[in-house]
Amino acid sequence: MQAAWAGIAATLLTNGSTLHGLFKLPVPILDNSTCNVTPNSIQGQFLRQVSLFMLDETSMIPKRALNAIDQLLKDVCNNNFPFGGKVILFGGDFWQILPVVKRGRPAEVVESCIKCSLQWQWVQKFTLTENMRVRDGKGDFFEWLLKLSSGTIPGKEEDPFKGCIEIPQQCIIRENESIVEKIFGDAQQDDYAKRVILTPTNVDSMSINEEVLERLHGEVKTYLSADQIDTDDLNEINNFPVEFLNSLTPSGMPTHCLKLKIGCVIMLLRNLDLKAGLCNGTRMKVCALQNN
Repeated sequence: MQAAWAGIAATLLTNGSTLHGLFKLPVPILDNSTCNVTPNSIQGQFLRQVSLFMLDETSMIPKRALNAIDQLLKDVCNNNFPFGGKVILFGGDFWQILPVVKRGRPAEVVESCIKCSLQWQWVQKFTLTENMRVRDGKGDFFEWLLKLSSGTIPGKEEDPFKGCIEIPQQCIIRENESIVEKIFGDAQQDDYAKRVILTPTNVDSMSINEEVLERLHGEVKTYLSADQIDTDDLNEINNFPVEFLNSLTPSGMPTHCLKLKIGCVIMLLRNLDLKAGLCNGTRMKVCALQNN
């Protein structure tokens, strides 16, 4: 059985599932959390029949979740061996994304990893030797990324850039150049979904999205959110006017003023149907726009 921590990663697996869906993990996961599965339930019987669990992107899994899964499999299999005696194949790269710890310091993030769990002592490590992604002729760039992540690229020895790493010229956008023009300049509208710009902040992403939207033909349609305070307390209502609520963009929510065009690329922010590939992070293209 294949599963991943994130829904978007699970869609890449054959008959994949999220760990929350497969093991019925609670939200949030605490130190003493348990999975919502009993040994005699349908899900418990299913887990008992699985001979191999393949968990992908395991660098993102917090050790609290692994503890809950370990205890669940011990219970449903009536076996006190690690994970109830089941074989677990962990796949992932710990140079990539680690568990998210709210306002956590780097040491707390590392401590939350499964490599710091009690179960990790039973894990046997294997290292993959062939990178299947370099077969398209981009081996030099992937090799550079590996050296960057391992810290083996020598830094500059002279001031003012002493210790800095030189970025390859093909990865640099000049000050007078537009990153949108660089990425989307020669693309046809039907090919926009095949190109993407990654940015660490929402402010930058919204600015880039507006510039990309302007390049698309067609009329812009605007959708406004309906925001209100869920309370009968007049003082609370007065403290949070609608204009203030409209200015907020909580994590995982679109902006108050959402502008779209037919043909533009959007991203789903909720897990709706994993088997259909509709989960948090799925990119889709707008084919029609209706009235709000």
